[in-house]
Amino acid sequence: MKKAILAGALGIALFSGVSLPGVEVSKASAAATALDMQEVTKHYSLSSYEVTQKESFSLKKGEELTIFVNNSGFPISYTVFDADNQVIGTYQANSPYGRVFQADKDGNISVQFQAGANSSYMKKMNFTAKFAISKFY
Repeated sequence: MKKAILAGALGIALFSGVSLPGVEVSKASAAATALDMQEVTKHYSLSSYEVTQKESFSLKKGEELTIFVNNSGFPISYTVFDADNQVIGTYQANSPYGRVFQADKDGNISVQFQAGANSSYMKKMNFTAKFAISKFY
């Protein structure tokens, strides 16, 4: 617990420039961990077996795309493609956690959502996806 609190305080100190007693951080290392994050949230409504267009995000080598899906238990999955349009993987959209994908080279990482069979009375499956691009400087 003490390590987690210290790590959190150190992280805040790095990004805010605050000094902590007994902790010395050079300006160069603090600058090396600067982070720029861009986020976009998209809303989807799919029928059974419907597939979305690919959402593409331009990344430079080493940048990260994080995907968070807010899904109410619908049978939704998504496939992630690398800059060469090769499948990185297909994932179920029922996890409370986001997934992080790092670009191996400059180019687009794309995401495509697929709906499974919806046996409930609802005709459309509504969900939200938040995409965050992390750029490190």
